[in-house]
Amino acid sequence: MVDPPKRITDNCIAERIVMMNRRFFLGVLGPASAFAQQGPPREERVEKMTAPASQTLALCHVGFLPRAGKILVVRNPISPAPAEFTLRNLVDPWGFKPRTFPLREVNADFGRHLVGDFSSFADEGYYQIDVGAQRSVPFWIREDVWRRILPKALNYIHSQRCGVAVPNVHPVCHLDDAKRRDNGEYVDTTGGWHDAGDLRKWMSATMMNGFALLHLARNLGEKWNADGSGTAPLLDEMKWGNRYFLKMQDPSGYVWHDVAGGVNGDNSDNHWTDNQVGTADDRYINTSRNMRIQAMFCYLQALAAGVYRATDPGYGQVCLAAGLRCWKAAKQEGGTGDLAWWVLAAIELHRATGREEFRSAAVALAGQLLQLQVTGYEHGQKIVRGYWRMSAASPDPYASPTDSALPAYALLEAGQAFRADSGSRRWLDAVKMHIDDYLVPMTSRSPYRILPYGLFVGTPTAETYRPLAGGLTYRYFLPVRKQFWWQGLNAHLACCALLLFGAAKEFGEPEYRNLGLRQLEWTFGANPFAACLMTGEGARNPYPYSRYVGLIPGGIMNGIAGNVQDEPVLDTEMGFDWRTLEYWSPHVGYFTWAVSAV
Repeated sequence: MVDPPKRITDNCIAERIVMMNRRFFLGVLGPASAFAQQGPPREERVEKMTAPASQTLALCHVGFLPRAGKILVVRNPISPAPAEFTLRNLVDPWGFKPRTFPLREVNADFGRHLVGDFSSFADEGYYQIDVGAQRSVPFWIREDVWRRILPKALNYIHSQRCGVAVPNVHPVCHLDDAKRRDNGEYVDTTGGWHDAGDLRKWMSATMMNGFALLHLARNLGEKWNADGSGTAPLLDEMKWGNRYFLKMQDPSGYVWHDVAGGVNGDNSDNHWTDNQVGTADDRYINTSRNMRIQAMFCYLQALAAGVYRATDPGYGQVCLAAGLRCWKAAKQEGGTGDLAWWVLAAIELHRATGREEFRSAAVALAGQLLQLQVTGYEHGQKIVRGYWRMSAASPDPYASPTDSALPAYALLEAGQAFRADSGSRRWLDAVKMHIDDYLVPMTSRSPYRILPYGLFVGTPTAETYRPLAGGLTYRYFLPVRKQFWWQGLNAHLACCALLLFGAAKEFGEPEYRNLGLRQLEWTFGANPFAACLMTGEGARNPYPYSRYVGLIPGGIMNGIAGNVQDEPVLDTEMGFDWRTLEYWSPHVGYFTWAVSAV
């Protein structure tokens, strides 16, 4: 427990923040969404943004594992194109003889590029690459190259704590959360984490922080951090977030949707408050019951039960009981994305309880998910198969800005958890088909090897959809004319990486791991802007859309989005564009979860 705080308005800095935000939201914008108020000039500017015309040297600013793929991409190379690049050692420039490697020209999606492969070079060290007169950012080759930045990701999660003062980030906040939208009743829902570059507490998004913490603890244990702190920081942080999640469960067992999401889908609750219950600035609880949130909650609480079993078994049982109440109350149904989360929930509840009912449920749900996979070459083409339909009612190809690879990942987990079941082989074969006949062909269409956002049938909106074959098209980025809500896709890529890392181990395919690393590398500099999109790591970091607290080391921005032509866009001109620059919990969540598996 924290000491009773002074009112936030007693802090002169906080008072200034409160006044500024009240004036901004109530005086300038009124009750409608701040996002919706950005207006045509900003929309037109964002739609027309393009990647820089000058050449860039794109590679992963974090660095590379010694025994893994290492790729350099040169965008818009000069003519005549250089035939090779040079690798220099920055620590021992006199004792290390520079190495040269060939560059090959590639003309694919996103235009003309040069690609250099130095995967064969495995010596640990600190390096830099020269291509003619251009020089890359410095980078490491070392075994802990990804693990060493995990503490930054934890810092982001900790900095987003709500209901307590976070030193050097924000004063104590939102001790008056919140009152129900439906009947105005006050319910203590303090705690948890702010979700993004704002102050709202979406359950679906912030539970991703919980998955990150618990998978770090389970997969890496004390090895997650070299400082000797063990898993205590992870488990302590998880308890803080889960304090809020558990409060969001109503007596029936269902879990509510969010706190501070607004009253009618607007942005009116996105503000600091006076910390006093019953005053005009109190925020609201959305008590609606979203099935995906129920599935995620069940999975998270069952996972917590297993992770805390050794260190705090009493707390683990509290989590398990909450997960079981939610499972009993909810219906295990929904579209493809929902079913994927339900499969994971059933698997974890079986691990936590050993009860046959959860094994049977996992098998049945995996069977439903399997039926939604497209196993033939449809729409007059023979290039891709193995992707999913949106649901039993919608034949459109499944796409998600966050959970794109989760259906295959859920079947991979089911196949591994229940190998003795007759369906296990079919589930694992479905995963293999998804990777070999969908992910690999689609990632091969650009020099960056990233997975496009999704497939489409024809051209659903008045903008560019890249032709694949037959009636299928695709976009690397979310459509921008379908709705106002579109953004970068760092969570989508990290989810894909998570699948590929698990599949690499299951099927003994090191190239799956290399392809998974390429998905993460896009976020960390191997992109057309050569920009690292985690604050405090790498170079050319855009200034994030973090309206209330500013820079948060370890925060991952939405990332590169697309314009009408499906060309990559990123606000590098201080435009404060939330679509590309806003922090968001799913990016950090999936990134951390994936790194725990690599």
